[in-house]
Amino acid sequence: MGFLLKNDSKKFAKKSSKASSPATGGTASRPASPNAGDFRFNSDTNKVEYYDSSAWQNLSRSGNAAISKTTVVTGDGTTTAFTNFFTTAPSDENNVLVVVGNVIQEPDAAYTISGRDITFTSPPPNTHRIYAIEGLDATDIA
Repeated sequence: MGFLLKNDSKKFAKKSSKASSPATGGTASRPASPNAGDFRFNSDTNKVEYYDSSAWQNLSRSGNAAISKTTVVTGDGTTTAFTNFFTTAPSDENNVLVVVGNVIQEPDAAYTISGRDITFTSPPPNTHRIYAIEGLDATDIA
């Protein structure tokens, strides 16, 4: 059985405002043979990551992602490229829902994305409303 010495009890009475820091380094400096459950801060991605026994995974925050609708534009039957269409640049065509005339468009087949710009493979019809639902690629929660 352990006993607390009189001077040791002060250690447990103190309140602390400190934090602990995980191992930090870039992607290239990950351990060669990590153990399942190892975690670290990746200074290349600015994300906390953990090893799940087969690959490094980013920790996810709980909450709701900020999903939003882009400003609605109208097709004119001739324009295929729309600059600054998206509020923020999607990471991939598959991470947004693009709608033309109330029909969801197929990524890569109906349009491509470069930064905040969208280019359709054929011009959206005259008077058809065009918009997108963004934020489906969010890794940070609002």
